[in-house]
Amino acid sequence: MARVCMICGLILASGAYPLAIAWRANRATTLHYVLVWACGAWVTWVLAFFLADYYSDNAARLARYVALCLTSCTAVAVLGARKPGVSAWNFVVLAQLAVLLLPLAEGLGDVRLDPLRQIFLSGTLMVGFLNYLPTRLAAALVCGAIGCGVEVALLHTAPAGGPLLERVATFSRCLLAASPWIALVAVRALPLPPEQIDRLWIGFRDRFGLVWGQRVREQFNRAAVHANWPVVLHWGGLRASGIIDEAQRGAMAAALRALLKRFGSDRAPGEGRSTS
Repeated sequence: MARVCMICGLILASGAYPLAIAWRANRATTLHYVLVWACGAWVTWVLAFFLADYYSDNAARLARYVALCLTSCTAVAVLGARKPGVSAWNFVVLAQLAVLLLPLAEGLGDVRLDPLRQIFLSGTLMVGFLNYLPTRLAAALVCGAIGCGVEVALLHTAPAGGPLLERVATFSRCLLAASPWIALVAVRALPLPPEQIDRLWIGFRDRFGLVWGQRVREQFNRAAVHANWPVVLHWGGLRASGIIDEAQRGAMAAALRALLKRFGSDRAPGEGRSTS
């Protein structure tokens, strides 16, 4: 089992490359704080897998719990990734982390979760997974959800849980370790549509997920009604019910960019940013 954890650690450590690509693509957006939390969670997961090979099971279990807490904080950090207030939202996330780490202080370094705290941890993790489930990152999120779900369940399971439990844990940790690469492959394998507005919208949707995506979509559709544009922005892109001229198309693109400006995401992936 320890050797498998080391292999998972190596796979996850190689996830520095997909993480670096995500950082480069989103460093100018309000997701840069989210990426800081994600990097913290990633480093802790790598340490947790390697600790299983060199230290006691209790130390590895403690590291996995901290990694789960940081993953949970990453999920919640996305919900405040909008100007104004993106910096202040990190105090909310820090408070969440303090609450999640409280059982460690009460147990003097041992993880002691009561059912209420386990529900809180599971619920905040689920928020992140459901938020990105209807995006191109769905496959990676499913793998991550399985990995984190099994780890949460193992917090209440004795280390020697039998061969079946060991195989389940091994499989889930392999999925968790591979999730950054699965996300990168999914984004590369599912290219953006050629239309500028659709590229802008889907790029934002995949970065910020369902919560902010639905909010922006509703705002754009209200603007379209007021401007008498014969279009509706669906989750999969813009759908027209009539002829759109170039002036309307330009106005729609400008309206969408204005909505996305507070997220720092008013450029489609691969589109250069203005220097002004």
